[in-house]
Amino acid sequence: MPNDILVLMTDQHRADWIGAFGGKHVRTPNLDSLASEGAIFTRCLTTSPICMPARTSFLTGQYPHNFGMWDNIGRLQDTSESCLHSLKNAGYRTCHVGKSHLYPHGGKDLRDEEPYMHALGWDDVLETTGPLSTVTTKSILTDWMEKNGIYQTFLDDYQKRREVGNSRALWPSPLPNGMLMDDFIAQTALEYIQQSDSSKPLYLFVGLGGPHDPWDPPQSWDTYRLEDMPMPLERDPTPNWLAGTALEYQEKLFGRNKDLNHEQWARMRTLYSARVSHLDYLIGRIIDTWHKVRGKSSWIIFWSDHGEMLGDKGRTGKCVFFDPVVRVPAIIRPPNGTAGPIQCNKLVSLPDLTATILDVAGCEPGRNVFGKSLIPVFGDSNQVGRNLVVSELFDLTMVYDGRWKLVLNSQNEVVQLFDTVQDPTESLNLACHEKSADIINHLRHELLQFLLSTNDRQYREVNG
Repeated sequence: MPNDILVLMTDQHRADWIGAFGGKHVRTPNLDSLASEGAIFTRCLTTSPICMPARTSFLTGQYPHNFGMWDNIGRLQDTSESCLHSLKNAGYRTCHVGKSHLYPHGGKDLRDEEPYMHALGWDDVLETTGPLSTVTTKSILTDWMEKNGIYQTFLDDYQKRREVGNSRALWPSPLPNGMLMDDFIAQTALEYIQQSDSSKPLYLFVGLGGPHDPWDPPQSWDTYRLEDMPMPLERDPTPNWLAGTALEYQEKLFGRNKDLNHEQWARMRTLYSARVSHLDYLIGRIIDTWHKVRGKSSWIIFWSDHGEMLGDKGRTGKCVFFDPVVRVPAIIRPPNGTAGPIQCNKLVSLPDLTATILDVAGCEPGRNVFGKSLIPVFGDSNQVGRNLVVSELFDLTMVYDGRWKLVLNSQNEVVQLFDTVQDPTESLNLACHEKSADIINHLRHELLQFLLSTNDRQYREVNG
């Protein structure tokens, strides 16, 4: 029988906000323990710095330009492209718990979307929204909140946060400890694991909602000190060589939050850290229960869809191609774990995680899975990785070769160029610089080759 697969996902989680990835200022003992028994990928980049395209990439092993989703709109038009069908054909029971965000939320009941989720290949659907959409979207989560008499408290708090603005809503949740959204998602996962059929291999995906904003950890977890937080990166200077589209983009990026002071930035980071630590605790509970019920001979994969600026360069949120957003945490623990931690510093991307899941399930990746399995890392960490990663958002495309990061718009105009070796904080935009032409032309050529190699190769039998 194939090994069980447990996928744990957090939302908007910076890679450097985990101890095993160098985050000395945050406590993540359970993720650190998971990393000590597996492989961590320190340079895993998302295919899109926004939720829906990144999550759909993980589901399909494809890129936004393949499935036509560059924003939090739309949905996968051909549900047969989901990797879940291969898992089901291999004998797996598939279950989704928590946030999926594989289609737009807001103004609906998620249970009305269950036919779509089943079409994607989920046998069991226990779906919730993320934090913000919970205000306008019904689900098993809001039913639970209403039953426990906390939904109105939640709504009143989020209304207050909207009134003061996200970057200034710097207080913990007023909800009782153990009664937050992620507590419910984790408890739902625990109950499902405990009731699962051990005679059949299980693929369980648990999508947690944090540490996505607003930064509202449980009050009992709000224990971090302002002085222990690393201060955000300063806003980037505007070089005198920038002009045209690149200059417009630069000015657009750094015009926000200029009235926030150092104490507010630090407070934001303590709350984010508290959310991360709370999530780590819940992940530990899920893994412990999984091992007790399903055994330790399972594959466990941890990842996040994108990161969070968290005050760096005067910004919060996502939707940019800076390292704090596009670099995401990725951990793979093989059955029974490794003798010690394995660290892979090669470039990888979300489709590689998809290919890995198909590999461990004994499935062929299919012609339209544009990733390569990361399983060889357990034999030699130099056997995995790619020379180029691409990320897409709105009308922008980022191409990164491990040193040079180029961002182009849909008109093929350069808006950003960084030498991440000489400038690791990506603070000096070399777009429009007179000495940048050769590297820009080289990266444009590499991007063209990449796009040609990832054209959506639809099956002959589908198209007649």
